[in-house]
Amino acid sequence: MKYTIPLSYNPVDTDKLAEVLRRYEGEHHNAMVRDFEKAIADYTGAKYVLALNSGTAAIHLGLIALGVGAGDEVLVPDFTYVASVNPVLYLGARPVFIDSERVTWGMDPELLEEAIKKRQAAGVQPKAIIVVHVYGMPAQTPAICAIGDKYGIPVLEDAAEALGSRLHGNHVGTQGKLGILSFNNNKILTTYGGGAISTDDESLYRKTLFLAEQAREDMPYYDHREVGYTYRMGPLNAAMGLAQFIYLEEFVAKRREVFGFYKSRLTDLGITFVEDSDGRQSNRWLTTLVWDKREVDIAALLLGLKEEGIEGRHLWRPMHEQRVFRQFLNEGRGVSMYLFSCGLSLPSGNRLTNNELAMISEKIQDVVRKS
Repeated sequence: MKYTIPLSYNPVDTDKLAEVLRRYEGEHHNAMVRDFEKAIADYTGAKYVLALNSGTAAIHLGLIALGVGAGDEVLVPDFTYVASVNPVLYLGARPVFIDSERVTWGMDPELLEEAIKKRQAAGVQPKAIIVVHVYGMPAQTPAICAIGDKYGIPVLEDAAEALGSRLHGNHVGTQGKLGILSFNNNKILTTYGGGAISTDDESLYRKTLFLAEQAREDMPYYDHREVGYTYRMGPLNAAMGLAQFIYLEEFVAKRREVFGFYKSRLTDLGITFVEDSDGRQSNRWLTTLVWDKREVDIAALLLGLKEEGIEGRHLWRPMHEQRVFRQFLNEGRGVSMYLFSCGLSLPSGNRLTNNELAMISEKIQDVVRKS
């Protein structure tokens, strides 16, 4: 069905897009891609940014650049979207799933270190760690990166959902060896298909750039000695990103305002929201919540919203529960399953009105009190 209030929708700003395209008339179209990369670098503080056609492609190239190959193991969050994990399988490597902690819903550093010790005791040295800033909330990256350093395992930060999120004033995705962003259709800033790699390591940047452009050698003819990919972002996608970039801080402020509205109306229903704490500032890409008690029927609640044309969704189903991943190792304490069983995400778009937010809140209150 077509939702009258979707979860996170970005209409095309045709006037602003046309303005950007006119600005680049007479220039090579790749100038738009370069300028979009510079805008991301300036905003995040990363030294190098490579714009790509998806966040998934960014993770794929990032893992290759970190040396992940067939038979290797990669430590990944159990509570995430599947795109964080699929590139591990692209490379013939094996994911090891790590449960969440309850403060940020991100990877649990304690469980991560336990998993590393177990794998090393079994004679296996994990090749990389992927940490995800879930729904835009900064994960415990200082602790996770310290563990990575301790055991000699590089960290890739999946900040696909977290453009505009900061930890102690620093943009997320800049603490690990590599960071990735997504500009997919429903993200806080969209290029209608796109992603990026960010890093302060010039050698990693040049490696990923080389692979993203079909691994063409610097020769006066076409010469290829490695398998490459067609992963670079297209100029029109970059133009859309440039058209939206001037509104990014406004978009972040709006998403945080939406979160504050829901919190003010729904907390008394026995709901827990993941909070900013310890220097974290989430972009609140989606407002997410969990019920403290399991009696609330999430499926019935979502159906009630749907009947009103309001889109809501379950939180991520843990990766170890997905049929495609069930054969892989899982280090867990049940937090991911709790979040999936008791939580949901609510409409959080940049254009939501207070009247729409009030209607959504009242519908949730009505359904919960009748259940």
